[in-house]
Amino acid sequence: MKIQRAFLDFLLALTENLSSYAQQKGTKYSESEAKTSRLIATLIKKNIDQKEIPLFSFEDICQKVGISSGYGHRTFKKVYGVTPLHYIESQKYNKAKRLLGSPEYSIEDISYLMGASSTSNFTKQFKKWAGITPSRYQRQMKQKRRVRTLKESGYFE
Repeated sequence: MKIQRAFLDFLLALTENLSSYAQQKGTKYSESEAKTSRLIATLIKKNIDQKEIPLFSFEDICQKVGISSGYGHRTFKKVYGVTPLHYIESQKYNKAKRLLGSPEYSIEDISYLMGASSTSNFTKQFKKWAGITPSRYQRQMKQKRRVRTLKESGYFE
């Protein structure tokens, strides 16, 4: 009995130490906050990955999750380290880059699919993101897709 009691005391002390270690280690958010933030990120990605990006706001996303936008903003920033608006912008930028890399879309088509009010607004926003215009980015992608002859190298560049 004494051995069992000593063993159980040891396990109790170990679990107490592990929980305090996890708190000291830098776990800055709870599992609930992590789940909420992942759900928010998933909903943002779903909206952006649609063929045509619908008009949505962070408040709309929070309403779908059933939380206030203030709590959603704080939790998301705590878990992901960036504001939700910055995350949305980066997801839009990644989608714009993918679309510009595809030869089937013109810049006008892409600006429409991205939900921009005009092509010039999309161009300004993309230049702010990438430092170059969408047309220049598209030209760079076309050059990278160019196929060399077998004599030169025989692979996609």
